[in-house]
Amino acid sequence: MNLLIVESPSKAKTIEKYLGSGWRVIASVGHVRDLVPENGSVDPEHDFAMRWQIMPGKEKQIKLIINELKKADAVYLASDPDREGEAIAWHILDILKAKKALDGKKVYRVAFHEITKRAVTEAIANPREIDKDLVDAYMVRRALDYLIGFGISPLLWRRNLGRSAGRVQSVAVKLVVDREKEIEAFKPVEYWSLTSVCIAKKTFFNAQLSNVSGKKIEKMTIENHDQMNTILEKIGSPEIPAKVVAIDKKKTSRRAAAPFTTSTLQQESSRKLYFSSKRTMSTAQKLYEQGLITYMRTDATNLSADAVNEIRDYITKTYGGSFVPKTPNIYVTKSKNAQEAHEAIRPTHFDGKVEHLTGDEAKLYDLIWKRTIACQMTNAEFDSVSADIETENKVAVFHAVGTTRTFDGFMRVYTEDKDDADEKDETKLPSLSVGDEISITELKPEQHFTQPPARYTEASLVKKLEELGIGRPSTYATIMSTIVDRKYVEQDKQRRFHPTPGGWVISAYLSKYFNELVDVNFTAKTEDTLDDVSNGKQDKLKALRNFWTPTSAMIDGAKDVKTTEII
Repeated sequence: MNLLIVESPSKAKTIEKYLGSGWRVIASVGHVRDLVPENGSVDPEHDFAMRWQIMPGKEKQIKLIINELKKADAVYLASDPDREGEAIAWHILDILKAKKALDGKKVYRVAFHEITKRAVTEAIANPREIDKDLVDAYMVRRALDYLIGFGISPLLWRRNLGRSAGRVQSVAVKLVVDREKEIEAFKPVEYWSLTSVCIAKKTFFNAQLSNVSGKKIEKMTIENHDQMNTILEKIGSPEIPAKVVAIDKKKTSRRAAAPFTTSTLQQESSRKLYFSSKRTMSTAQKLYEQGLITYMRTDATNLSADAVNEIRDYITKTYGGSFVPKTPNIYVTKSKNAQEAHEAIRPTHFDGKVEHLTGDEAKLYDLIWKRTIACQMTNAEFDSVSADIETENKVAVFHAVGTTRTFDGFMRVYTEDKDDADEKDETKLPSLSVGDEISITELKPEQHFTQPPARYTEASLVKKLEELGIGRPSTYATIMSTIVDRKYVEQDKQRRFHPTPGGWVISAYLSKYFNELVDVNFTAKTEDTLDDVSNGKQDKLKALRNFWTPTSAMIDGAKDVKTTEII
């Protein structure tokens, strides 16, 4: 018999069905070991030696693994295919060695990115060693988080400033606070626009003022009511004859969005489904463990050749050959620091919809399904027409734009949410030619004020963190839930983040006395360092020393600070 160890019981059930007799599949139920939760468990004076303990409640799982191992010929460690999964495999192996439970039995590390029979059997046929570099990166990450926690958190407790200061969560809080400062400092600027209601060939349409007396009108050109009145007086009567003086016709197209990464899935499910990052990842985990989608922690946008072929076949059969591009669509990741070489998040098969899902699982699966199918479809195509319309007295020119979709392409299946910046409604113009007469029936002046920057939502904050190179696919959801749970930020009815009084104070404290820790460039550089350790490009101890030397000096300098000195 062979023993295969995964992380979750539901995953174990799915895989055991695939492997059948001769295999026993059991779950570790996540991490089994962690640092001893007391001061000194990471010792910078002795090469950052780390003291581990089996986590409370996990002795039972360890005993189960050891008992099953007695009956097995070999053990396969099949935890998740990322840094944390590699760490779980290493911890289990280290515990088994310490307890002398292996008895010379073979140990293999296997990793798969989807829970399908083909993927699991392929992984078992191609086992490998535990990746020491990935484990080292985990140790650096865990040591840093521990040292910050035990170094800074007591300073916060003594001053009643908050429960903890996390390496990445503190930067997220600072981003929210900095945005609030921008909003408070913002001074709105007045400006005006002028819309003409036009009619041609019995069709009404709108056109925007673009030129007055030879002067180009930009967004902020008309600054106040008096300037607007002067322009209206120049133009004259609100019912004005006019004619088309220029026409520009062009064809445009829009490409489908890339298949989902962790961050884009969280962003889109927030916009479309109103899911929090935590709810999205919890639901995606369930879909993954049922073998319905690929691994949900990824910053890759590539798809396997087999998946692309299946998708193209499905599109051809369902929508016709005109919806399949001549060559597959390829997407380049926009992530500043793409980590492990995973696929994008996609369904594991394309031979038909999954009917048994309900609730959140059905909604999220449908979103992933549509986005994945759409990413391999042809572009949506549009006819765009713009017309310049000059008043008879040649004082003013109005500009009208119309767009008509001429071929659905990927939009037959999926469109990005209206929240997306590039999403525009179709507007139609009548068929116009140069010289056509136009009647302007009404002029609509409108006052506007410039708007302050928008507060972050979960979607936009995740996007910002990713753009800055802060956080990774495995951490975005945790960051979002942590800053809310610890009451550093709160969400309004529009689900936008506001800093709480506690968030203001802790951000001020950290910015003043631990400025590097909440500096986005420093935090991004730390993430880069973890990636370098993962890839074997940097030594574990060097990475830890480079981080801890300045951090420990900051901690020492902040120990005698009084609360009244913070703000």
